Amino acid sequence: MINSIQYLRGVAALLVVYYHSTIKAVQNDLPTAEIFNIGESGVDLFFIISGFIICFVTDKKDFNCFEFLKLRVLRIIPLYWFFTLIALVAYFAVPSMVNSSGGETLIFESFFLIPTESKYLIQNGWTLSYEFYFYIICAVLLFFNLNKIWLLTILCFLPVLSYWFDLYFFFDKFLIEFAMGALSYIVYTKKTHYKLQSTVILVLLLGYCFLITSTNLSNRVILYGVPMWLLFHAGLLINTHLKYLDTKIAGRFLHLLGDSSYSLYLSHTFALVFFNKIYIYLLGNNNLIGYLLFLSCTSVLCGCFVYKYIEVPLNYQVKKYLHNAEK
Repeated sequence: MINSIQYLRGVAALLVVYYHSTIKAVQNDLPTAEIFNIGESGVDLFFIISGFIICFVTDKKDFNCFEFLKLRVLRIIPLYWFFTLIALVAYFAVPSMVNSSGGETLIFESFFLIPTESKYLIQNGWTLSYEFYFYIICAVLLFFNLNKIWLLTILCFLPVLSYWFDLYFFFDKFLIEFAMGALSYIVYTKKTHYKLQSTVILVLLLGYCFLITSTNLSNRVILYGVPMWLLFHAGLLINTHLKYLDTKIAGRFLHLLGDSSYSLYLSHTFALVFFNKIYIYLLGNNNLIGYLLFLSCTSVLCGCFVYKYIEVPLNYQVKKYLHNAEK
């Protein structure tokens, strides 16, 4: 695994956790609390990373489209269904505990990540539906043995169709963020000169800063996707300089955070509900900084616990069961 990507996976998860922690702070009327909206960009960073990683994986291994989809399902679904089942029990026991902000919650769509404008039992699952849509596009290209340039073209072209067809999901702008990751992979493998890439990144960054300060923008890909892509590609450029971090406490922590990022992403919504009640009960709602630190740190610890004691053993058992079933 490329170190910078591993670290950025952890950063993406932390952004989302902190974002949701600030929402809890506002809901509990903590003084001066406000929502950390830029924390949403963690999702955009996840999509960019996925675009790169899937290109990386499909180039390094020789498998057909069905094997690819099987491996993706085995990577994503076991832990997702584990938490979805917990949410389902909570939904039947105390419906107000699930999606307390309101809206219709759909059960069948939740389990199979079917695109919907309603809510999943685990609302974070909406991002996984985009992930699987991206995987299906990749699988089709694998089936026809088409290269990464085709992938990049399709991911950029589909959102254009939204101007003529009202299909919010299939032609969504998020596909452009997967394309950003794919573009980074193409550039990365072409071994384009370091100084040239750095210059392009700097020019794009300056142009983005000018655009964002001179225009009233609401397009999420521009607001969050572009800076997250610049951060991601810059990470690729400085990756060789990050190796020394592996021997440091900070590096080991970031590496663990990257490993456990999926567990953290799925578990933190449960952790926030639990630890929010504990903090408010014991310490009240007077200290915003202490509240946000407590919720963020306990969520990270919970995510690491889930990764080591649930995600890893669960994935192992599922793969073992399927292997034995195929004999």
